[in-house]
Amino acid sequence: MRTFRLRQCSRVALVVAVGAVALAGCSGAGPAPGSTTSAATGTGDFAEWRLVDPAKVTPDTTTLQLEVSRAGCADGVTGQVLAPQVTVQARRIIIQVDVAPLPGGAYSCQSNDWVPLTVELSEPVGDRELFDALCLDSVRLTHSYCVDGGVRWRP
Repeated sequence: MRTFRLRQCSRVALVVAVGAVALAGCSGAGPAPGSTTSAATGTGDFAEWRLVDPAKVTPDTTTLQLEVSRAGCADGVTGQVLAPQVTVQARRIIIQVDVAPLPGGAYSCQSNDWVPLTVELSEPVGDRELFDALCLDSVRLTHSYCVDGGVRWRP
């Protein structure tokens, strides 16, 4: 009986320790100094975005018209687009757009549809580039949707 209690206590201690480490990992430094980030409503599966009409973006632009497409295999369907996360920095504006996760299963890898999305910026674009956060991951940087290096617009 004591052995069971010791093992049970050890498991509880392990769970508490793992939880503490996980929470400590969540308290990272955050955005770079001088940047602001919009409130996140949650993250999902990776998606790429593109500007509907890049020629309409000016330094005074505060509203962006995007199209979003799921980055993974999904039988051609992007699905529900989640609220974007926008990080404003001195030289660029990073936009991360995720889509709702798919249920488990196998999906074909045809091109997914493009879903419209309007993004309201907290300040004008100015002389900053617009950057797709999907391409922050060096592994994804080599994929076709990051062929532009993740920069979707330059002033």
